[in-house]
Amino acid sequence: MPATLDDIMENASAALVKMDYLGCESLCLEALARARRERGWAYYTRILLPLQEARRQRRMIAAEGVIRLGTATLTGAPADWLRETPSGATVVTHPHTADTARALDELARAQRLHVEVLFADSDAAATWRLRSFRGPAVTREVPAPPPEWRDRWIKPGKTTPGNARTPADWFIDATEALGDAALVCIDGKTLAPEQRLEALEACLEVVTDHEIIHQRLGDAARSLSLGTPPIPENGA
Repeated sequence: MPATLDDIMENASAALVKMDYLGCESLCLEALARARRERGWAYYTRILLPLQEARRQRRMIAAEGVIRLGTATLTGAPADWLRETPSGATVVTHPHTADTARALDELARAQRLHVEVLFADSDAAATWRLRSFRGPAVTREVPAPPPEWRDRWIKPGKTTPGNARTPADWFIDATEALGDAALVCIDGKTLAPEQRLEALEACLEVVTDHEIIHQRLGDAARSLSLGTPPIPENGA
């Protein structure tokens, strides 16, 4: 028999308990798409909680891995780069493009790796322009990482003398900044509840683990659930 939403989410919960965060995320996304099609907004809201937690854990594992801030000196294909980062985070920069960043991200997902990817439409400037490579076109300028952190593979725990911050801190702050910029694009608009939910879903494509976007998406789904009966608990 076809799996119900409850079946899918039971499997997602089991994956979360087993710390299979990528498996949990995949199942939650499957359930979220189905709840969306069925306009089951109350169920949609509940799915967001384990999804957000799985993505939070994915980001934490990536931040504890190998960090690469800049790809100016990298050659070869994105598949070659992943050999250096079974888990970690990479900021793709010139001479590579947003398409390179997207390919790297897709390969990491296909290989079930805890790897996060950003694209900075920049070279060696003091300011880097972060640019989305998926979802709506969003940009955000941030201070470039210190020169000693750029264009090299950095193992966990690397800091600059006198500076408690790490390359992983820089990466996480950069993702937050880009996600905030995506959110600003819609926060000032007057949208109907379903339009707002659609806009937030698109924002989440820009930075998939952005905490506040998940929360705002939950708020939008709750608004819709007030006027839409929840789908049955058996997922029928």
